Amino acid sequence: MAMAIDRRRALGALGGAVGGALLPSRMSADAPMQARALFAAAAKDRQGKFSAIVFDPEAGTAVAQVELPARGHDIAVRAIAGGGRELVAFARRPENFAVAFSDDPARAPHWFTSRPDRHFFGHGIFSRDGRLLFTTENDFATSAGMIGVRDATKGYAQIGEFTSGGIDPHELALLGDGRTLVIANGGIRTHPDEPRLEGDLASMQPSLAYVDSQTGDLLERHELPAELHQLSIRHLCVGRDDKVLFGCQFRGPAWRAQATVGQHRRGRPLELLALPAPINLKIRNYVASLAVDRRGETAIIAAPRGGLAVVVDIASGRYVAEYALADVFGVAARPDGAGFMLAAGDGALAATVAKPADTIREFPHALAAAWDNHLVALR
Repeated sequence: MAMAIDRRRALGALGGAVGGALLPSRMSADAPMQARALFAAAAKDRQGKFSAIVFDPEAGTAVAQVELPARGHDIAVRAIAGGGRELVAFARRPENFAVAFSDDPARAPHWFTSRPDRHFFGHGIFSRDGRLLFTTENDFATSAGMIGVRDATKGYAQIGEFTSGGIDPHELALLGDGRTLVIANGGIRTHPDEPRLEGDLASMQPSLAYVDSQTGDLLERHELPAELHQLSIRHLCVGRDDKVLFGCQFRGPAWRAQATVGQHRRGRPLELLALPAPINLKIRNYVASLAVDRRGETAIIAAPRGGLAVVVDIASGRYVAEYALADVFGVAARPDGAGFMLAAGDGALAATVAKPADTIREFPHALAAAWDNHLVALR
């Protein structure tokens, strides 16, 4: 059932959206769009305007772009009937707007919001059939994490919600059964009246939860040991055999070099990866995003404070390689299987290179002044 929305917040969100229209696309003249790997991300330009962009990094062209009223975060993608795809860009906490758009200029963007007593945490994921959208949200009154359920075939009308199994949910993903959601609950209480103020860090309750997306039932909930309660679990990816890798932000003493990457299999305790000590020092207690390769065998971790992207083997959890890129935030597997794409907070784009080892190839194009945390490959 469609929910009533707060008119003031909704109008504020939509008012900055360029009349709800896609900005003009710039297509590459030397190759058709279908011949190139495309990516999508939230970005900021040199005038300080925010947008969500579908782009071709090789040609340096934007295929589609929609202006956002405030900073965006992650993007979810679904296939649509008759071919093509639809993307949904989400507002960063504590905003409540989202926009569905396409790289087909004939399709107008569709804006929607959270309930008036909720806000988005910047992430969402579609069901396997593309009909339902699951979004991480905050219940203002109780601080409980919620998963909103929307029908993408009916204008993203909200048809239900269930708890996330914790507080402060961020990224979520589907396991191989297409039904079970794994959810990273950051564990920090927040309220939109004080947008970036975080609650009592001494009482943090981060967790990794597994929830049945069809019933809303909590299947499993796992916490780190009590002495690590200030290790906020924010982002994750799922590799082969449903092994989950998760990235954290440590909210404890700044002088402490804390491991911030972990792994999990259902039915077992959470486990932090034993990365080489110099790597842990370079990560500097903050993981911005993770991505898994197309075969589910390796994952890449973005650590912008250290200007570092680290590749690990998913089966063993062992360190494989590292790539230096200042302020690296977004990471995604290249659709051709040739490594990963990196996006940085200073607008840089780069691709990992196999030989020579641990090197990157930077792209000369300036598509954005800054990229946000997440980068999505469009296959």
